[in-house]
Amino acid sequence: PLAGDIAEAIHRSIWKSDIVADSSAESTVGTKGEEKGDFSASVSQKADDFGKKVDDYFNRTRTGRIIGYSFAIFWNIVLIIFFSLFYQYIAWYSVGDDGNLIVMPLLTSDFLSWMPVLITSLSICIVANIILIVYDRYWFREAVQILLEIIGMAVVIYLIIIFPFDFSVIPNAVATEILPTVTKAVLIFVSVAFGVSALVRFIKMVLNIENREYTG
Repeated sequence: PLAGDIAEAIHRSIWKSDIVADSSAESTVGTKGEEKGDFSASVSQKADDFGKKVDDYFNRTRTGRIIGYSFAIFWNIVLIIFFSLFYQYIAWYSVGDDGNLIVMPLLTSDFLSWMPVLITSLSICIVANIILIVYDRYWFREAVQILLEIIGMAVVIYLIIIFPFDFSVIPNAVATEILPTVTKAVLIFVSVAFGVSALVRFIKMVLNIENREYTG
């Protein structure tokens, strides 16, 4: 009986210790989970704050806007050079049985009728951004941006109309069938985005000018 009582006491002691240990472990895991969640939320908040600061810098400061205009000029020059001199590299590449590289152009001759429209629009963008570097009062820069977005929409719509792409050179029946639809869908989305952006910018400009809630 005495041995039995001792054994029972030992058993109860061990059982209670296990319960305490399990409770401590659960508490530790819960605390770590909460700390991890708080850390993730903190990182996300800091990233959002940083993004807002960057946007605010480029939108509200003269220096930031000049940097943006300069980058736009550089990028448009790059696009003009590429589409004027290297558009033929928009192609499907494969290796023949003899090991030679086979280049199959994805653009049709109709692309040449679209290229002057593109080059003209990019040139207008360059001139507009040069002017904005010199003079960028709020109403003027917003009006210029609206005009550029309308021009961009028109250029993309014209590209959709002529659709100078030939995907039949791709040696994959599924890709040949799907890519024209996907390409048109993407171009339509881009043109709609230009239009919506221009409309939103116009409404915002009118409201800001009316309420005098603008800078620059």
